[in-house]
Parts: sequence; C-alpha cells; structure tokens
Amino acid sequence: MTRSPLFIVALCGVLSGCSLFGYHRYTRPPRAPAEEAARVRFPAPGEGAMKLDGPALAALQVALSDFLPPGAKASGPNEALARCLSRQDTYDVTVVKQDDLHFVFFTARLDRCGVPPEPVVLDIDAAYAVDVQGRIVDVN
Repeated sequence: MTRSPLFIVALCGVLSGCSLFGYHRYTRPPRAPAEEAARVRFPAPGEGAMKLDGPALAALQVALSDFLPPGAKASGPNEALARCLSRQDTYDVTVVKQDDLHFVFFTARLDRCGVPPEPVVLDIDAAYAVDVQGRIVDVN
C-alpha cells in the first residue's frame, strides 16, 4: 500500500501538534509546597464569596483570552507601565448578564503595580459582549 505525498504531509502536520498554527502551549500553574498547603483552611463557600455561574465563567474566559492572550506582552516606551498592563492582577473584572449576553468589563488598577499616577494612559480599560455560544459580539 503506497501513501500519497499529500497524506504524508497532512499526517506530519497533525503529529507535530498545533504549534505551526500559533497554538499556545498550556503550562500548569505553579503549586505551593506541601507544608504551605497543609496550613490552608478553606472557608465555607458563602463566606465573602464572589460567585460566577458556568456561562459567566465561560464569557470571562473568552474575553480574557482576547484581552490578555497567553504569552502576549504589552510594549511601549515606559517599561514599568508595559509590564503592569501585561499582568492579570492589574485588572478588576465585572461580569454583567443581560438577556443572552454577558458583558465583561476590565478596569486597570495601576496602583497595584506601583506605577505612579502621572503617566497619562488612554484606552486601557475594555468591555466585551459575549454571547451564549462563546462568541465575542462586540468590544468597547
């Protein structure tokens, strides 16, 4: 049985993974040492909870992967500001459900990075409208 060259090329493409197509390799988050984990006491689910239902979480993941794609870094003349804007913990997130859409709002808090308030930064906040199929309908 002979294989056509096209079949071999297609097979090599599949076996090499999606790296050729811009796929970002998943890396597991770091884990604390067992001694540190042993000191953790989980609160009851209702104590100070911020609850997101499944569709809200899915909308947040869609918006976050567009707003701060894995591996992407902000750039600009102010290195400290660029590093700050590349961090997820710089942003507060609000998710609002309205009809069949989830609106995901990202609000930058530059004070979390120690960036002084002097630099004028325009257009660093974002709002996403995500539908129930996980599609970005609009970005503001």
